[in-house]
Amino acid sequence: MLPKRKLDELLPVRFRNGEQVKQFSKPCVRCGNMLQARDMEGAARLVEDHLAIAATARCPKCGDTFGIACVVDNTKRVRRVIIPSWAFGLYLRNLPTQAGELNPASAPEPRPQAGADEAPVPQPAARIEHRNVQRAEELVGRYGDKPIPAWVVVDGAQLNFERVELGDRVAPGEFLLDGCLVYRAA
Repeated sequence: MLPKRKLDELLPVRFRNGEQVKQFSKPCVRCGNMLQARDMEGAARLVEDHLAIAATARCPKCGDTFGIACVVDNTKRVRRVIIPSWAFGLYLRNLPTQAGELNPASAPEPRPQAGADEAPVPQPAARIEHRNVQRAEELVGRYGDKPIPAWVVVDGAQLNFERVELGDRVAPGEFLLDGCLVYRAA
């Protein structure tokens, strides 16, 4: 099961059609103060072509806590989910993890048992040091304390931000910046 995380750590999320959810906000149900993703903790997962969000928001102004359960489609239209946010969050955090999603650092990689007839576990791609990396001034968000440039130019080729990846798992044709930001050609 994935742990609960601050929503600003899970954004931005890019849909297959190129649209991107960079930020998420909701008004406090008690005082109307606009809450940002940093004020919410829970799960945000890309499920098919929808971003599913289940979180608990805490208003820094009045201290009220309330649940959020919604889906955002690939045209950025937000729809409320009828089931309680705690149940929706439990469902989202128990979905199988897909490539490109943040995994908890403490979770061990599944390994085939000795003698099992399975393909060998893929190893991380060999690191290639690129000396000529130019970062865009336009940011798509932040991951922890790191700004996420919208694109980078690596050895003359422009690559667009794809995802945050922990564990150095990048495919051929992808570039890993700052040990966790993955970029690839459009």
